[in-house]
Order: sequence, then structure tokens, then C-alpha cells
Amino acid sequence: MTLVIVVLIVLLGAFTRTVFGFGEALVTMPLLALVAFDLKSATALIGALGLIVAIPAVIQHRRQIDIAIVRRLVIGSLLGVPVGIALMTYVPTVIVLRTLAGFLVIYGSYNLYQLHQHRIQKQHLKAPYWDYLAGVISGVMGSAYNSHGVPVVIYGTLKKWPVDELRGILQAHFVCVGTVVVISHLLAGFWTLQVVQLLGISLPLLLIVIPLGNWVSARIDSQTMVRYIYDLLIIFGGLLLYKTF
Repeated sequence: MTLVIVVLIVLLGAFTRTVFGFGEALVTMPLLALVAFDLKSATALIGALGLIVAIPAVIQHRRQIDIAIVRRLVIGSLLGVPVGIALMTYVPTVIVLRTLAGFLVIYGSYNLYQLHQHRIQKQHLKAPYWDYLAGVISGVMGSAYNSHGVPVVIYGTLKKWPVDELRGILQAHFVCVGTVVVISHLLAGFWTLQVVQLLGISLPLLLIVIPLGNWVSARIDSQTMVRYIYDLLIIFGGLLLYKTF
């Protein structure tokens, strides 16, 4: 029964990623913890499936991908990985997660308020060098807390990237960083026979989940999608807060 629940949780994460372009780890990790699934196995499983789901998304949105931006984000992410490991080692996890959770709730709520007030939101952080900083933060959060997508989403909303461009850049970033993450999980011994078994069960089901997610995503207009993204940031902030108590 636990195996079925784990697979359903994983598929929910894949569906979330396909529809919104990010968020599978923030959806699945707390739920997997609730069913007492091994943390290292969960990390390896979600990392591998995140990479697999990102590949067809990159192909689908390839025309909206700005390679220069992705390159700067990836360079920054690689620089941020050792910082994230150090953060996880020397700073209490609960402090970092609660700080991140509070920021997500406040940021998402503020932008939803702006949208409801029909206020025109200005573009911020226009200079290209901000891409590196966003990448560093992504690398820090990805290596320490498996949340490398959220900083890029927040950065993209500050830059006011169109939704399709945001999704394309996100998925290209995921493929590059996700490859490094999966290799690191293999070298660290996170992969087990159970992880391979769950991957084998989940992969055929992704042939249903990914097209379904794309079908849902195609029926959400850009303005509504932006609103949903802010909603998700608030929800994820709430999940992180729940995780720390």
C-alpha cells in the first residue's frame, strides 16, 4: 500500500511540474515525509523524475529559451552548490526553511494584492549580471533543500518574463542542474533498488501524466497562470512552515 501511495505522490509532483513549470519537490517531499519514506531515497527519486519531466518540456518550449540567460543561471547555480552544502552543515535547517517560507508567503501575497488592484508591475533587476546571483541562490537552495526552482521563478517574475519564456528557461535550467544533481545522488549512494523499482513503475505512468499536464497548462491563459504561480508560492511557503513544526 505504501508503494502505491509513494507512486501517487510522485505523479502528483510530475503533474505540478508539467502544469506550472516548477514545484514538484515542494509538493512531494513533505508528503513523502508523512508516509515515512526514506529521505535519501526520496531525494534521489524526485531528482531523477524532475530531470525526466524537464527534458520534454525543454523540447516543447525550446523557441522561448534564452540560452545566454540559462548559461548565466547555471554558472551561478554551480557556484552556489558548495555554499548550500556549507549552509546545511553550519546553519540550523529550521531557521533557513522558516525564513524561506516567510518570504514565499509575503512575496506571493504582495504580488497577488498588486494583481487584484490592477496595478502595473514594473520590471526589476534588468542588468544581466543579476542572472548569476539568481543562479547562486538557486544552487544554494537546490543543494541544501532541493528547492532550486523557486529562486528562478521568483527572479523570472521580478524580470517580468512572459510565461512561456519563464517556463522554457526554467526547464532548461532544470535539465542542466538536474543532471549534476542526479550524478551527485548516484555518487553519494542515494540510489537504492527501491528507487530503481519506483522509477520503473512511474516512468510508464508519466506518459499519461505529462500529456495531461500539458493539456491543462494549454488551457490556462498567461494572466491566470501568473496568478496561479503566486498562489503556489504561498502554498509552498505554508508547506515549508508546516515541515518545520
